[in-house]
Amino acid sequence: MRDKDWQDLIHGLRDVDPAKSAAAAMQLHKSATAEDMARLMDLLNNDDFFVREAAAWPISALAGPSALRELLVAYQRGLDDGHDNDGFTTALIDLVETNAATSREILQSLACDTDPAVREHATWLLDFCP
Repeated sequence: MRDKDWQDLIHGLRDVDPAKSAAAAMQLHKSATAEDMARLMDLLNNDDFFVREAAAWPISALAGPSALRELLVAYQRGLDDGHDNDGFTTALIDLVETNAATSREILQSLACDTDPAVREHATWLLDFCP
C-alpha cells in the first residue's frame, strides 16, 4: 500500500465519527497486503485499542496462525485497558477455526509461554480448534 493511502487509513481509524473509523477498519482489512505486514504488526503496539483491533483482522488473514502470539499480547493489552475486545475476540476465534490444525499446534506451544496472559488465552482458544 502506498504511504499516502496508509496514512489516510490510519487517520481514518482515529476519526471521532464511528462510521468513518469503522469504514477505515474495513478498508484496512480489504486493502492490506503481505507487503504491509510490518506496518500492521506495528499497529498492534498502538496506544489506541481500536487501531489494534482493526489491525487484528488483516494480520489474521495475511499471517494466519503464525501471528498468534503477537495477537494475543495485543489482545491482553486491550483487556488491561478495560475494553471488551469484542471485534478482536471474533478475529481470534475466526483465525483458529479457519486454520484449526496449524492453530492447535501453535496454541499448544503458547499454552506453555512465559507470559501468563498468553498461556491463558492460548488455552481458551484451543477450545475453538478441536
